[in-house]
Amino acid sequence: MVDCAGLPNVLQPDLLMSPDHSIVDYESKSEKDASDYQEMWTSIMDKGSYKNPSTYRKVEVLMLCWAENSDDLATKREVEELKVVFEDQFHYHARIDYLDNHSSTKLQLQVNAIVAGFAKEHDGPNTLFIVYYAGHGKPGDTHGQLVWHGKTSENDTIKRRDILVWNKTEDLLKDAEADVLEIFDW
Repeated sequence: MVDCAGLPNVLQPDLLMSPDHSIVDYESKSEKDASDYQEMWTSIMDKGSYKNPSTYRKVEVLMLCWAENSDDLATKREVEELKVVFEDQFHYHARIDYLDNHSSTKLQLQVNAIVAGFAKEHDGPNTLFIVYYAGHGKPGDTHGQLVWHGKTSENDTIKRRDILVWNKTEDLLKDAEADVLEIFDW
């Protein structure tokens, strides 16, 4: 047995253990923010306030997935079933748009047109947009970039026809008066 009485605190064996990650460092802004969000979420769940009726007058759901010829995940049935849930259980207006890499229109232009038309048609005060995507996705080449693609490829370095950058499309929603919730299911 080792006598640690004469060692400085930092050298005592019980203090050399790995750090306790349950302790929040409030000097770190990101840790403080994460802790604040967790506390807010817990409070909402504890009070059951998520069960209260929505304050939105209108909720519009745009569901995006790949056309069957571009989709190796076979998401069509799943997306159609979720649309029924949005409509029948929540009484939201929902629509499905299919991205097709066999179209003569480039994918980025397809999705931009879909989202711009959706925002133009439904934007307004007290409105919530829910944008749902089912399909493949991955981080892009730059920080924060999100890339969607259809079928998986054995060699992702090949120039693909079925790639679009969501961030380019997302910018179209930033000027909307509606609040926007994005859900990515990949």
